Amino acid sequence: MNSNHPYDLVIGLDRSDRKADLHLINPRSAIAEKQTIDTSPEALHEWLFQLRQKHPQARVAICLEQPAANLILFLEPYSWITLYAINPITLQKFREAFVTSRAKDDGKDAQYLAQLLLTHHDKLKAWQPDDCQTRQLQQLVVHRRAVIDERTSLTNRLKALLKQYFPQALELCGEDLWRPLATAFLLKWPTLQRLQKAKSATIKTFYYRYGSRSQKLIDQRLERLARAVPLTDEPAVLESHALRVQLICRQLELLHQTIDQFDGQIALVFRSHEDRALFESFPGAGPVLGPRLLASMGSERERFGSASNLQRFSGIAPVTRQSGGKCYIHRRYLCPKFLKQSFHEYAKESVLHSRWAAAFYWQQRQKGCGHHTAVRALAYKWQRIIWKCWQTRSVYREEHYEAALKKNGSPLVSLLDQIQPGKSPMNTTTKKS
Repeated sequence: MNSNHPYDLVIGLDRSDRKADLHLINPRSAIAEKQTIDTSPEALHEWLFQLRQKHPQARVAICLEQPAANLILFLEPYSWITLYAINPITLQKFREAFVTSRAKDDGKDAQYLAQLLLTHHDKLKAWQPDDCQTRQLQQLVVHRRAVIDERTSLTNRLKALLKQYFPQALELCGEDLWRPLATAFLLKWPTLQRLQKAKSATIKTFYYRYGSRSQKLIDQRLERLARAVPLTDEPAVLESHALRVQLICRQLELLHQTIDQFDGQIALVFRSHEDRALFESFPGAGPVLGPRLLASMGSERERFGSASNLQRFSGIAPVTRQSGGKCYIHRRYLCPKFLKQSFHEYAKESVLHSRWAAAFYWQQRQKGCGHHTAVRALAYKWQRIIWKCWQTRSVYREEHYEAALKKNGSPLVSLLDQIQPGKSPMNTTTKKS
């Protein structure tokens, strides 16, 4: 029994596709109860209604395992419930403390979730939802990135197909096969044989229409086309590959339109957000990375009590493993991937827009760090700056930071005038990290 527990009822919830296992514990009496319900919204709502009728004044806490975005969204409107979203690794380690065989069962997991919250509530953080506008932006940037990943997957598939029957298209369509020029080109001329029947004037007009107006480049492409020899003349191969290529091109055109729609909605939400000026002030943030940084930080300032909390949670901070006389430091693997990716990509972009960031990146490369290791080290520094600006609601000023570097005698000061953003740092040979 625990009469000092902050909750009157602790519930562990483990959900699968078809059912939800529940384990209810009363901290005062230590009485436990097991339940199993359907996972439909109607069944969950009915269960919550009956629970509230049975415990009208109770302070209720529900502990569940991430990822459970849809379940959290469903439970958030119930103001009498406090949610605890647990990292799967936390539940796994807690379970293995009692079950060394690593046997797993949904009902048992619900019990372990309830017991974890019952005994360690003081070490767990309650779920803190962001405001509506920030959550809208978070959903938009996450889904935009998913569409970009789909575009990358389709582009790779398209490139693989072209290599099998029309490799010349990889030069004639430009570097990015997802661009309108490439998709329109392949929809019009899906095989080399069809392309060679077209007049040079027609091809030139096509390039001009889609923004490729370098006469030198057009002449090189026409010369390449004149020398081109088909990989195969087999009709069965050409027709089947052409159909698949045209299908992928139509999909890429739809994805391009969808990305434009996402960009428009993101810009609209970001423009009206109260923290817009703050995140726009970071050099190189722009219309894509600015909203992503805002979505990564959120609106709840209490979520990250210090910059180190942010660095560890996002996966930018390395992990130290020490045993006896051995010490091993490596990058963090278990973390929110999109969050880590956002800070990593911003740090890389900032090298092109910030003098001290370019100097720091170059300094790390000179020490022998690989490209990604140097970018992560830069992201680590940026996170401290971003966190401080976010906490104080202050816009970032490059001149103030450079003045602070000079005041503190940073070794970067001597490099500021030797290196210009966007030039030499990124051209250094990349090493594996």
